[in-house]
Amino acid sequence: MASQTDTNNQDQTDQLVSQVRMAYENRQALSIQGNGSKLFLIHPVSGSLLSTASHQGVINYFPSELTITVRSGTLLSELKKILAEKGQMLPFEPPGYSEKATIGGTIAAGLSGSSRPYTGSARDFVLGCKVINGRGELLHFGGEVMKNVAGYDLSRLITGSYGGLGVILEVSLKLLPLAPKQQSFSFSIPSNQFSHHVRSLQMAGHPITGACYLDGQAYIRLAGSEQGVAFSYQEISENQSPLNEVNNSFWSELNEQQLSFFDHSQPLWRLSLPAFPAKGTENFEQNMLAEDKQLIDWGGALRWLYSNQSADKIRQYAKLQGGHAQLFRGNSMDSALLKSTPKQQPLTPVMMKIHQQIKSAMDPHAILNHGCIYPDL
Repeated sequence: MASQTDTNNQDQTDQLVSQVRMAYENRQALSIQGNGSKLFLIHPVSGSLLSTASHQGVINYFPSELTITVRSGTLLSELKKILAEKGQMLPFEPPGYSEKATIGGTIAAGLSGSSRPYTGSARDFVLGCKVINGRGELLHFGGEVMKNVAGYDLSRLITGSYGGLGVILEVSLKLLPLAPKQQSFSFSIPSNQFSHHVRSLQMAGHPITGACYLDGQAYIRLAGSEQGVAFSYQEISENQSPLNEVNNSFWSELNEQQLSFFDHSQPLWRLSLPAFPAKGTENFEQNMLAEDKQLIDWGGALRWLYSNQSADKIRQYAKLQGGHAQLFRGNSMDSALLKSTPKQQPLTPVMMKIHQQIKSAMDPHAILNHGCIYPDL
């Protein structure tokens, strides 16, 4: 016999399916949200609110298999607590930016923290998901085990789609054990040597799970066995002196943007770039970034940039590097300018066509968070 909780959750699912199906039939736009902690990442969306915030709870958790399936409205903070009690973690260290952040919104945004270059991104750990597409159909992609991937894994498309391809109801995730030991430290180094130095530490086999650069200091996190971390720390200290002890909470404060670096009124850009500048762009980089304030994460592949330079110039720089630039926060930016500036790097015509075809297949009447990332999607 089904429990009252199971019955309530099924009722919630039926209500959400019914709401999307009715919107599809009436061609009515929907604004998909959890608790709204990441609304600042997208353009304003018109339409009736569809909230998954009350769709909460753990469906299956297999600690021995390092997998968990949860409903999308489950609080990220609660999920982390449940995993920590079993000595496990979300490997991609997703930021929440709020105590009200949900796992559904986390996967919809597709954000990853400082461990991303060393363990993988959010989509790398999504085993499967259950979503409602734009027709009001209930679809299930992937599964709950790593081997259950055949053909193209659509759950990876859902990750980072900001609700534009489907309403996430459930998500199955691969986990990792918490490392027995973590140790963080910093040392002085010129900015143009940072990425090369991190690469050399990796090549030497040191268990790095975080590497960022701020105000002339390289910050490094080691994680692994007690003996392994102690050995690496000792070896690094013999070749890179002096090392300054750093509290491990630094990385949480970085991921959640609680460091003093983030207390500025200028527009904040998120630049995803190769760790090493493309040949021929070194001078361009120095001239462009000379007056701007930066925090470099991911061993050099992610830059948080405060700049009053034009969006076109910043995106030109990112394009030259083979990367992309996202307007992450507008802050005191002129409201009219902020409204007219795309959040994401504009797509090429070919990529836009591919995105439109995927959108059309999943959401033919474009009722789900239409225009939240690009006006035509």
